[in-house]
Amino acid sequence: MQNSAANKAGGRRPANACRDRELIRLVGRHGLLTINHLMAAMEVGQAITYRRVARCIEAGLLERHAILASEPSALRATSAGLRFAGLVLPPASISPATVTHTLRCASLAIPTERQRRVLTEREIVLSEQLEGRRIASVRIGIAHGKPSYHRADFAILAEEGTVAAEVELTPKAPARLQTIIGAWYRAPYIHRVEYLCAPGQTHRAVKRTVKKLHAVEKILVRELPG
Repeated sequence: MQNSAANKAGGRRPANACRDRELIRLVGRHGLLTINHLMAAMEVGQAITYRRVARCIEAGLLERHAILASEPSALRATSAGLRFAGLVLPPASISPATVTHTLRCASLAIPTERQRRVLTEREIVLSEQLEGRRIASVRIGIAHGKPSYHRADFAILAEEGTVAAEVELTPKAPARLQTIIGAWYRAPYIHRVEYLCAPGQTHRAVKRTVKKLHAVEKILVRELPG
């Protein structure tokens, strides 16, 4: 299947196939990415990136979606693309309500990946299923008679331990925010939590809750650029 997918994309040389696989793997891991994300992650120019993306779309390995007028079009790996990239993940769900958050998480995670190992939210789900343990999620209650969990937006696997990253673009209800932050603070398998917050009300609410729960030594709150 991998060979047929590569051949369909123009009979390219193995070196190109490897770079295309790397590109699709990036998209598949994060769920949705833009051309600018790929340029930054792969450190290549716009013309080369557009050619590679067009080739992968023609081969049925990627698809382009214009979801919100306020956001650039996003790329998603198809089922065939995920198999070609060797990822045991489903195609990412697409929702106008979550696309801005998904793309912002990618913008923050990709630079971090140059120095440290990062698990995206999609990879956290899969890793926890395969390993049968919590890696970057916490129990926050009961829903419909079953335990309810909250996952980090991405996790940094550092030498000192797992760092859970939370990207907050809009305010959460105070009670829910307190429940989540309290659960992160109590989780023994989490070394640190980094909240990356939109300026203003969102940032203030998170900072206030962390202080209220006396969790400042474990939970770092930073303001995102406006």
